Amino acid sequence: MTPSEQVRAALAVEWVKFRRARPVWVTTVLLTTGVVAMCVLTLRSVHGADAAMAGKAQAIVGDGGRAGLFAAADTIVSVGGLLGFGVVVGWVFGREFTDGAISGLWAAPVSRPAVAGAKLLILLTWSVAVSVATGAALAVAGTFVDDDPLDPGTTALVGKFLAVALLTAGLAVPCAWVATVARGYLPAIGTIIAGVIAAQMAVMTGAGGWFPFSAPGLWAAGPQAGPVNAPQLALALTVPVVSAGLTLWSWRRLSLVHQ
Repeated sequence: MTPSEQVRAALAVEWVKFRRARPVWVTTVLLTTGVVAMCVLTLRSVHGADAAMAGKAQAIVGDGGRAGLFAAADTIVSVGGLLGFGVVVGWVFGREFTDGAISGLWAAPVSRPAVAGAKLLILLTWSVAVSVATGAALAVAGTFVDDDPLDPGTTALVGKFLAVALLTAGLAVPCAWVATVARGYLPAIGTIIAGVIAAQMAVMTGAGGWFPFSAPGLWAAGPQAGPVNAPQLALALTVPVVSAGLTLWSWRRLSLVHQ
């Protein structure tokens, strides 16, 4: 089989496993409907009876309306999305190790890098689809919280949300390498939790802009959270690229030792 034929064969098999996976469906629902629901609740909290909660919500949504809805979405997806994307990435690359099915790859007619590449391509497609679906759902929800008609400003809000969501999805790619090296999805999930904690610590120390795992969140929060420039966001883009390369390299060198 040629390399392209191997990738196509791997894609067919990996897609069947992916679309039948319960963690994928649960996470997809949480990232789409869950984010929208949390944003609406954040908007309503501004006028709630709890003054402390209302103050926190006000700091996120500002003047409310459609802009406030998307401001809440940007903030929520930069943290909750990192956990959600990380769980799915870790599961996709760690399930065979945890279930003891990884040895079957040595009998498959496709190379292990082709399998890893297929997994990455499916995850990329899924991340884009989830981000677009959530952005569309937010645009619809915005018509119920704001009487103003859709305008170019709405397009800008959706565009920024998609950028934050996709940057966040890219930051979850290291879970693929961790799941491969640690041979299971639980270490990958632990890694993404540690990344969220480290991001919060970087923000508190004032270095959040240059820490890839916190830069998208700071950008999502707006200028009041601190300046974030293009080079800092570009640094976040190197994380998925390097992690994908390490993952493919690790799958090429994968062995049955210690299974």
